[in-house]
Amino acid sequence: MLINILDLRERAYRWSKIMAVLESATKDNEAEDADQVEAELGVQVDYAEKQGISVREAVLWAEQAGGPVTLYLYDPENADEGQ
Repeated sequence: MLINILDLRERAYRWSKIMAVLESATKDNEAEDADQVEAELGVQVDYAEKQGISVREAVLWAEQAGGPVTLYLYDPENADEGQ
């Protein structure tokens, strides 16, 4: 279940191929002024990443995670290739 999105891309308008990272949203509880996420029983995503997917695919992937997650969007590691 997607709880939050942090867009950390330098090339914010490049949407077709990005790197997406999922982390448990319970890690966000430590941030100042954060809404608190209750830890749920069942599947907890500690860390997962996918390279070369679109922003839409990343959001759908995060929404289907087994627990509450924060989705981080990054420029792909090979951003300059094929340009």
